[in-house]
Amino acid sequence: MQDELVRRLITAGVLLSLIPALSGCSTPDPDADGAASREAVAARMRALPRVSTATVDEEKSTDGLSARYRIAVDISAPDAGRSEADVAELIDEVLPLAWSTRGHEPDAGVVLRIRTEPQLEIGRIARDAGWRDVGFPSDPQLIEKIGYQASFGRRSPDEQIGPWPVGAVGTSTGGPLTRGQPGPGTPQ
Repeated sequence: MQDELVRRLITAGVLLSLIPALSGCSTPDPDADGAASREAVAARMRALPRVSTATVDEEKSTDGLSARYRIAVDISAPDAGRSEADVAELIDEVLPLAWSTRGHEPDAGVVLRIRTEPQLEIGRIARDAGWRDVGFPSDPQLIEKIGYQASFGRRSPDEQIGPWPVGAVGTSTGGPLTRGQPGPGTPQ
Protein backbone atom coordinates (compact mmCIF):
# COMPACT_ATOMS: atom_id res chain seq x y z
CA MET A 1 0.00 0.00 0.00
CA GLN A 2 2.76 2.44 0.91
CA ASP A 3 4.70 1.55 -2.26
CA GLU A 4 1.58 2.31 -4.32
CA LEU A 5 1.20 5.72 -2.64
CA VAL A 6 4.87 6.58 -3.27
CA ARG A 7 4.54 5.55 -6.94
CA ARG A 8 1.43 7.74 -7.37
CA LEU A 9 3.11 10.72 -5.72
CA ILE A 10 6.15 10.37 -7.99
CA THR A 11 3.91 10.08 -11.06
CA ALA A 12 1.94 13.17 -9.98
CA GLY A 13 5.18 15.10 -9.39
CA VAL A 14 6.51 14.18 -12.83
CA LEU A 15 3.25 15.24 -14.50
CA LEU A 16 3.18 18.52 -12.59
CA SER A 17 6.78 19.25 -13.59
CA LEU A 18 5.82 18.84 -17.27
CA ILE A 19 3.03 21.45 -17.16
CA PRO A 20 5.31 24.51 -17.62
CA ALA A 21 7.14 22.82 -20.50
CA LEU A 22 3.92 21.80 -22.22
CA SER A 23 2.26 25.18 -21.75
CA GLY A 24 5.16 26.81 -23.61
CA CYS A 25 4.27 24.78 -26.69
CA SER A 26 1.33 27.05 -27.44
CA THR A 27 3.05 30.38 -26.74
CA PRO A 28 2.28 32.81 -29.57
CA ASP A 29 5.09 34.29 -31.64
CA PRO A 30 6.04 37.62 -29.97
CA ASP A 31 6.66 39.19 -33.40
CA ALA A 32 3.30 38.07 -34.81
CA ASP A 33 1.68 41.41 -33.94
CA GLY A 34 4.50 43.37 -35.59
CA ALA A 35 6.15 44.26 -32.28
CA ALA A 36 9.92 43.99 -32.35
CA SER A 37 12.86 43.83 -29.99
CA ARG A 38 14.66 47.00 -29.00
CA GLU A 39 17.71 45.87 -30.99
CA ALA A 40 15.65 45.29 -34.15
CA VAL A 41 13.94 48.67 -33.83
CA ALA A 42 17.29 50.43 -33.31
CA ALA A 43 18.66 48.70 -36.42
CA ARG A 44 15.69 49.93 -38.47
CA MET A 45 16.25 53.45 -37.14
CA ARG A 46 19.94 53.34 -38.06
CA ALA A 47 18.90 52.45 -41.62
CA LEU A 48 16.93 55.71 -41.96
CA PRO A 49 18.46 58.54 -44.01
CA ARG A 50 20.47 61.08 -41.97
CA VAL A 51 20.68 58.76 -38.90
CA SER A 52 24.22 57.81 -37.88
CA THR A 53 23.52 56.12 -34.52
CA ALA A 54 20.38 54.94 -32.74
CA THR A 55 19.62 53.10 -29.52
CA VAL A 56 16.30 52.06 -28.03
CA ASP A 57 15.99 51.35 -24.33
CA GLU A 58 13.34 50.97 -21.68
CA GLU A 59 13.48 53.44 -18.80
CA LYS A 60 11.83 52.63 -15.49
CA SER A 61 10.80 55.08 -12.81
CA THR A 62 9.18 54.30 -9.50
CA ASP A 63 6.72 56.25 -7.43
CA GLY A 64 6.33 54.47 -4.12
CA LEU A 65 5.51 50.89 -5.04
CA SER A 66 4.37 51.71 -8.59
CA ALA A 67 6.72 51.28 -11.52
CA ARG A 68 6.29 53.23 -14.75
CA TYR A 69 8.02 52.52 -18.02
CA ARG A 70 8.82 54.55 -21.11
CA ILE A 71 10.55 53.83 -24.36
CA ALA A 72 13.75 55.86 -24.67
CA VAL A 73 15.15 56.57 -28.12
CA ASP A 74 18.56 58.20 -28.61
CA ILE A 75 19.51 59.20 -32.14
CA SER A 76 22.43 61.05 -33.63
CA ALA A 77 21.44 62.70 -36.91
CA PRO A 78 23.91 65.52 -37.51
CA ASP A 79 22.77 66.23 -41.09
CA ALA A 80 19.13 66.65 -40.03
CA GLY A 81 20.12 69.84 -38.20
CA ARG A 82 20.13 71.75 -41.46
CA SER A 83 16.35 71.68 -41.79
CA GLU A 84 13.40 71.64 -39.38
CA ALA A 85 11.42 69.79 -42.07
CA ASP A 86 14.06 67.01 -42.05
CA VAL A 87 13.76 66.73 -38.26
CA ALA A 88 9.94 66.67 -38.46
CA GLU A 89 10.14 63.89 -41.05
CA LEU A 90 12.60 61.97 -38.87
CA ILE A 91 10.24 62.24 -35.87
CA ASP A 92 7.39 60.96 -38.05
CA GLU A 93 9.48 57.93 -39.00
CA VAL A 94 11.00 57.22 -35.60
CA LEU A 95 7.96 57.43 -33.30
CA PRO A 96 6.01 54.58 -34.98
CA LEU A 97 9.14 52.44 -34.85
CA ALA A 98 9.57 53.22 -31.14
CA TRP A 99 5.89 52.45 -30.51
CA SER A 100 6.40 48.98 -32.04
CA THR A 101 8.99 48.01 -29.42
CA ARG A 102 8.26 44.97 -27.23
CA GLY A 103 8.79 45.12 -23.49
CA HIS A 104 6.94 46.47 -20.50
CA GLU A 105 3.90 48.50 -21.46
CA PRO A 106 5.14 52.09 -21.84
CA ASP A 107 2.58 53.78 -19.58
CA ALA A 108 4.89 56.82 -19.40
CA GLY A 109 5.09 57.11 -23.20
CA VAL A 110 8.24 57.81 -25.20
CA VAL A 111 11.23 60.06 -24.69
CA LEU A 112 12.92 60.99 -27.94
CA ARG A 113 16.44 62.42 -27.98
CA ILE A 114 17.70 63.53 -31.38
CA ARG A 115 21.09 65.19 -31.58
CA THR A 116 21.57 67.36 -34.67
CA GLU A 117 24.22 69.84 -35.87
CA PRO A 118 23.35 72.57 -35.23
CA GLN A 119 21.08 71.40 -32.42
CA LEU A 120 17.43 72.08 -33.19
CA GLU A 121 14.54 72.17 -30.67
CA ILE A 122 13.07 68.70 -31.10
CA GLY A 123 9.98 69.22 -28.92
CA ARG A 124 8.88 72.43 -30.59
CA ILE A 125 9.39 70.91 -34.04
CA ALA A 126 7.32 67.86 -33.05
CA ARG A 127 4.52 70.05 -31.68
CA ASP A 128 4.55 72.28 -34.75
CA ALA A 129 4.42 69.16 -36.95
CA GLY A 130 1.14 68.09 -35.33
CA TRP A 131 2.19 65.75 -32.53
CA ARG A 132 0.10 66.21 -29.41
CA ASP A 133 0.99 65.80 -25.73
CA VAL A 134 4.65 66.75 -26.32
CA GLY A 135 6.74 67.78 -23.34
CA PHE A 136 9.81 69.91 -23.94
CA PRO A 137 11.69 72.74 -22.22
CA SER A 138 10.57 76.30 -22.78
CA ASP A 139 13.22 78.03 -20.66
CA PRO A 140 16.07 79.25 -22.93
CA GLN A 141 18.73 77.89 -20.55
CA LEU A 142 17.10 74.45 -20.53
CA ILE A 143 16.64 74.52 -24.30
CA GLU A 144 20.36 75.12 -24.62
CA LYS A 145 21.09 72.12 -22.36
CA ILE A 146 18.39 69.60 -23.38
CA GLY A 147 16.76 71.00 -26.52
CA TYR A 148 17.51 67.67 -28.17
CA GLN A 149 14.88 65.94 -26.00
CA ALA A 150 11.09 65.68 -26.19
CA SER A 151 8.67 63.49 -24.24
CA PHE A 152 5.46 62.10 -25.70
CA GLY A 153 2.81 61.04 -23.20
CA ARG A 154 1.11 57.68 -23.58
CA ARG A 155 -2.07 59.15 -25.09
CA SER A 156 -0.45 60.85 -28.09
CA PRO A 157 1.21 57.77 -29.65
CA ASP A 158 -1.88 55.65 -28.86
CA GLU A 159 -4.13 58.13 -30.68
CA GLN A 160 -1.82 59.21 -33.50
CA ILE A 161 -0.06 55.91 -34.28
CA GLY A 162 -2.28 53.20 -32.80
CA PRO A 163 -2.49 51.22 -29.55
CA TRP A 164 0.86 49.94 -28.32
CA PRO A 165 2.54 47.85 -29.62
CA VAL A 166 1.83 48.61 -33.25
CA GLY A 167 3.35 46.93 -36.26
CA ALA A 168 5.71 49.55 -37.62
CA VAL A 169 3.39 50.82 -40.34
CA GLY A 170 3.54 54.49 -41.20
CA THR A 171 7.32 54.32 -41.35
CA SER A 172 9.70 54.57 -44.25
CA THR A 173 8.80 51.03 -45.25
CA GLY A 174 5.05 51.61 -45.03
CA GLY A 175 4.70 55.20 -46.18
CA PRO A 176 4.91 58.40 -44.16
CA LEU A 177 2.66 58.97 -41.20
CA THR A 178 0.08 61.69 -41.67
CA ARG A 179 0.93 64.19 -38.96
CA GLY A 180 -1.78 64.92 -36.48
CA GLN A 181 -3.97 62.08 -37.75
CA PRO A 182 -4.92 58.97 -35.80
CA GLY A 183 -2.86 55.93 -36.71
CA PRO A 184 -4.03 52.61 -38.14
CA GLY A 185 -6.31 50.63 -35.88
CA THR A 186 -7.38 53.72 -33.96
CA PRO A 187 -11.17 54.24 -33.71
CA GLN A 188 -12.23 57.31 -35.68
